[in-house]
This record gives sequence, structure tokens and C-alpha cells, in this order.
Amino acid sequence: MKKILMILALAATLSACANINEKENIEKPKLEAVKDDSTQADDNKNKEDNSSVESEDTPLNTETNELEKHTEKVYEYFDTITTFMAYTKDEEEFNHYVSVLNEELKRYHELYNSYDAFEGVNNFRTINENAGKKPVEVDSKIIELIEYSKEMYDLTGGKINIAMGSLLGLWHDAREISVDNPDEARIPEESVLKTASSHKDINAIEIDKERNTVYISDPDVRIDIGAIGKGYATKIIAKRLEEEGLKHGILSVGGDDVLIGDNPASENSYYKIAIQNPDLEDKDNPYSSVVSLRNTSVVTSGDYQRYFMVDGKRYHHIIDPETMYPSTKWRSVSVILDDIAEADTISTYLFILDYEEGLEFAKKVGAEVLWIDEDYNSFATEGWPEVN
Repeated sequence: MKKILMILALAATLSACANINEKENIEKPKLEAVKDDSTQADDNKNKEDNSSVESEDTPLNTETNELEKHTEKVYEYFDTITTFMAYTKDEEEFNHYVSVLNEELKRYHELYNSYDAFEGVNNFRTINENAGKKPVEVDSKIIELIEYSKEMYDLTGGKINIAMGSLLGLWHDAREISVDNPDEARIPEESVLKTASSHKDINAIEIDKERNTVYISDPDVRIDIGAIGKGYATKIIAKRLEEEGLKHGILSVGGDDVLIGDNPASENSYYKIAIQNPDLEDKDNPYSSVVSLRNTSVVTSGDYQRYFMVDGKRYHHIIDPETMYPSTKWRSVSVILDDIAEADTISTYLFILDYEEGLEFAKKVGAEVLWIDEDYNSFATEGWPEVN
């Protein structure tokens, strides 16, 4: 099978490889850098990462003549695919950035983890295991993330809430069971959901900055950073790469895309990013939109990659705290915002809001947004940078 993209710069192929199943937490739909939207897509485009890509990068200025394009993929961290593309003076410079990238990915994969334990690391799993028992001494980056999460809680009126881990964990476990044993697929009982949902007070997460500790005072509250952690980590890692000297590149961590600087291979210095069509059966139209961007970030939240089926109904991973069930308002929501951490959080938040509320919020925070509903109708903010 073959997909041909004539590209200015390869951003990423961000959906899962065919041999990576749903339980490995592939969170975000596919975004790719393309030169135009005339694309021949293979039949399994939404699931595979083994595309054949032909590049026609042409140096368009003096600087580009001195730069080389390099791409690296990393599979070990955040249970997803990280794709890193950069223009550098030589391979040695690129390899330095790759070394830094791997170092940072490993660090934040271990710290910002609610499910796995690592020797010598106190992470969110450690905090959860000690809920109602004792404070846990943690890295300052965990405290920073919790403080940021509380800001996002306030910004979203409590709908993005890292203290919802007990509720989200029930859906996570149901999805795991459905993957391992499809014949036993089930949804959580509503009475159990209600009990878990009653334990979501974010103020139960107590920080002591002097001692660098975190304590959950309610023994039934659990922290889940799924809507926040990866975007926040991506922001930190992108900043570190820039501090190391990176001027032109794209860092994509499971669909959270940071465009660093401009595109030196483009006459207008912009990258063109294609956003996947959530209608996976529409092979003739693999993209919902192609946008022109530079020095910003873009994130898409969708319901068509992480889900399970029960009695013919789809249950995805984006849970509306008011209903306690997966939100049914949208198939996908894409957000363009300079701050990748905020873009990641806001794409999830807008997924559970109706259009009018979402549009008002987008204007408030200065985000450009593309919504796609259950019937695949598209709605966008006025400044959405669609390529004609």
C-alpha cells in the first residue's frame, strides 16, 4: 500500500502503526505536513504509520542551502509514536537534538505516569497509591504540572479536572478488558460511575512546595493527567530543544505538534499541515483540512482511535464529567494555539462543549478551532488558516 505526499517538511505520521493496538494509548488523530491536499491514501491510512513519502524539498533561500532535513521516530515513551523532524547544518547537530529528545522523553514518561512504576521514581502512580495515607516527595516538575492543572481547572469551569481519576479509571479498565477479551466487553455500571464521580475534589490534592510533597487527602480521589500531561511535557521538551539551538523543526508527541520556528524550505516560510478526516470510510477525502502554519502548535482530539464497542455502540476515551459517559457532541476538534500545553487541554475541553459555548471560549483564549460533528459537518473559527 502506498500514500504519496509531496511535502515541504515532514511533520509526523501520528496515528498508530498497525501492530500497535488500542491499549497502547494512541491519543491523537493524524496530522501531517504536506505541500498540497492532492493525496492518494491507502485503505488503512487511519491505522498505519508505514507510509511511503516522496519529498521535493527545494532550497529557496541561502540559509536552506546550508541546511539538511532529518527525521527520527521514537516508539518507547508515552505509549505512542514521537516524530521529530528538523533542519540542521549536519547530521551531527541533528543527532545531538535526538539525544536530548530521548533524554527528556524518558524523564517525563516516567514522571507523568499514573499507571506504571519505575525504580527510584515517585510519579503520579506513587501519589495515587498513597492517597489518604501520607504525602509523597516528588520532583518539582510534578508540582508544576499540578499547579498548571489547577489553573486549567479554573479556566474550564472544572470540566478539565485531574482529580477525576477514579471515574476515568473505570472507563480505562473497561477499555482494557474489551481489548484483551472482546467477548467480555462491557461498560461500567452507572451506580459505580456515580460513586467514583463523587470523589473528584481537586482541592483534595495538596501541595507542600517547601517539602516538595503531594498528598491526596481523600483516599478515593485519584489523579489522571490524560488531558494535560503529554501536552505539558511536549512544551517542556520543545523549549529544551530550542535552548539547545534548534531553530527549524517539528516535534510531534502522539499528535501534540509543536512547530518550532519557520520552514526554511518554503518560499513563504510556512508549513502546511493536513488534519485527518474522522470519517475513516471516506477514502477519497482523507483530510478534513489543510492549514498553513509556522512557530505555533496544533492538537486534534477525536473519538475514532481510542474506543471500544459494546452492543454495537462506540465508547471512546473523552469523558464528559457531567454525564459520566463519553461525549457525543463531536467526532473531532482541532485547536491551533501557540502554547502546546494549552492547545492539548483546550482540544479536550472543547470536545465536551457545544458549538456556541466552544466558539465563545475560543475567542476568549485566542484559539483557532475546527469542529467536526457526528454528520461530518465542519465548523471553524473565523481565523482558521485553511489552505485554498
